[in-house]
This record gives sequence, C-alpha cells and structure tokens, in this order.
Amino acid sequence: MIEIYKASQKEADILGVLHVEGWRGAYGGIINQEYLDGLKPGEKADLWTEWLDNPEIKADIAYIDNHPVGFVSYGRIHTPPPGQSAIRPLYTAEILALYILPDYWRKGVGTSLLKHAARELKPMKHTSMCLWVLDKNKRACGFYEKMGATRIGKHFVEIGGTKAKEVCYGWRYTHDLIQDKSA
Repeated sequence: MIEIYKASQKEADILGVLHVEGWRGAYGGIINQEYLDGLKPGEKADLWTEWLDNPEIKADIAYIDNHPVGFVSYGRIHTPPPGQSAIRPLYTAEILALYILPDYWRKGVGTSLLKHAARELKPMKHTSMCLWVLDKNKRACGFYEKMGATRIGKHFVEIGGTKAKEVCYGWRYTHDLIQDKSA
C-alpha cells in the first residue's frame, strides 16, 4: 500500500536521495552521465532544507512498507507556459518535481502522488496545474498524457552541459484528474 506524508525539514535527507536517484533513473541517456554521476544527495538535501522553508512550496513523500519510494513537490506556478497571461492565467499551480525510484516505476506511485498533489492544491484555490518535463523522457511524457494532460508549451534548458527541450503539460481542470472514475 502506498502512503503519502507531508515532508518537513527532518525529511530533507530523504528528499535529497530520492531526488538524485530519481534524476539518475529518469535522465540516464538523456543528460550528460558524468553530471548525473556527480550529483550528491547531501547537496540536494541542503536545497530541500531551503525550499521547505518557503511556504509556497509543498513536498510530500510516498512510502511503501515504510520505505520512501518517491516524492512530489508543488505550489503556485513558477515557470508559466508560453502565452500564459498574468492577468487571467489558465494555469495557477505547478508540479515542481515528481520523482520515483526506478524500482517502483509502474506500480502506481506516480499516479498516487500526482492525484495527491492535485487534491492538496484544491483548498489553496488552484484548480489547474502544469509541469515541465524533458521531451526525450518519453516514459514520463507518456505517463502525463495517459493521466489526461495536454502538451501546452516548450522551452529550452541546459542541464549539466546538455541542451534539452522541456515540454509543458497542463491540466486545465484538475477536478478531472482527481475524480474517481471507477465509481
């Protein structure tokens, strides 16, 4: 069974490990391997300690049998898709990070974390959300499309010396994502 708990400062080390291992699994063959090999969980933990101090950034960790297996971070939109109007935004929230340990891919963890974030954003008055993902991460792109997201934008980034295209996926109405369709 997947259990999801809010992350606090004391879980920064766990987030650091999940973040680094998630990147290595997701981006191997996409981003410079030397860069991925050089990632340090302790350095990511330091960043998480800082990020968790920001009340606009939330992070929650998924556990299976009391072992952390993935996390999601979310909050108000930080990187709007192209064409987004500040006056009347279509997307108000953003999934900032969603990483699962590779051994737990395709076991429902990503689905649980994504729906969890959408539910948590609702009381914060966010009914739409988006996220950015590397275009070459076909597994993740396929997952977001399966979850009902629409590709709404793109831009280019440089990560570890690798230039890459990031695509933005959006859910215009998160209600559609969190609604239980099995009933």
